[in-house]
Amino acid sequence: MPILQRFMLFLKTQGTVDFIKSMIMCFGAPVIYGIKCGSILNICRSGEDVATAWYVARKEMSDNLSIEFAEISNTNRSVLLFMYRREMLLETIKPDETRRFLMERGYDSFHSVTSCVNRLRERFKTGIPHEMGIFLGFPLEDVKGFIENEGRNPKLVGYWKVYGDECRATKIFDEYKRAEMESAWALLSKAGCLYS
Repeated sequence: MPILQRFMLFLKTQGTVDFIKSMIMCFGAPVIYGIKCGSILNICRSGEDVATAWYVARKEMSDNLSIEFAEISNTNRSVLLFMYRREMLLETIKPDETRRFLMERGYDSFHSVTSCVNRLRERFKTGIPHEMGIFLGFPLEDVKGFIENEGRNPKLVGYWKVYGDECRATKIFDEYKRAEMESAWALLSKAGCLYS
């Protein structure tokens, strides 16, 4: 059985707090490993109070990892999280062309990552903002390509829709997938679930 499939079965056996921590450790692995500036995770579980469990998990996750969390939305049943590495995100939004692109969307302060993240959260209130791709480390040309093509006709689809450099994107997709697989393997191994 493939590792990620086994991991998804393993998640069903976890209490809600451990479920949240395992989801973040696996699907946030590219951020945790320092190969991606940010990720958005929708943490939900049928019939569970995810919001309360998130507050318990958040403290431990924030204390043990060099990442930050921003809640995009929060209900009892689900929490939409933006997890990010502050310094990497700052470098991602640093180029002039990226700043101009974000300024067109109402971002006016680049001295503070927090102000940019807060603006992103505000933009989510009216729908999914396309500039979110910048915060997730997607190339600007692909974010612009998605907007210009209304999400149609990409050259490649993986962690995002690619309109620019396919070779570069394929290498990045492989890095992200490898990070997720390594994290899933480590979590399963620690729980003694690999050979059962």
